[in-house]
Amino acid sequence: MDIAEIRKLIRVMRDHGILELEVQDRRGKIRLVRENGARADAAPRGGAARESAGRAEVVVAAPMVGTFHRGPGPDGPPFVEIGALVEPGQVLCVIEAMKMMNEIPAEVRGLVRRVLAEDGAAVEYGAPLFALEPR
Repeated sequence: MDIAEIRKLIRVMRDHGILELEVQDRRGKIRLVRENGARADAAPRGGAARESAGRAEVVVAAPMVGTFHRGPGPDGPPFVEIGALVEPGQVLCVIEAMKMMNEIPAEVRGLVRRVLAEDGAAVEYGAPLFALEPR
């Protein structure tokens, strides 16, 4: 699900006073939850989108359990830095699981605003990794 579809769902929730919505299709599952009508959270395929005061933020979440690496390996340079503009499909990090390096791509075009996991740390399924501002 792309950010435009997520924004449409958020608008529908806001316009109709819906506090929680869950949608599943062949591309994955998304769950939106509004708190006090001020923001909406979404979780598409392990990621999350958050909109607050008109500014959306997409949180890239871990699609698996493993060790988070910002670069191609424990000692490699980071794939992306804060402030970088990333494109859909661009590698953001890797998660090492069972001695295999699994590349984690961006799902939307956006600016890297925050790194939410510590390099070399163990991450669980759904753990937040990066916050992106869609562009």
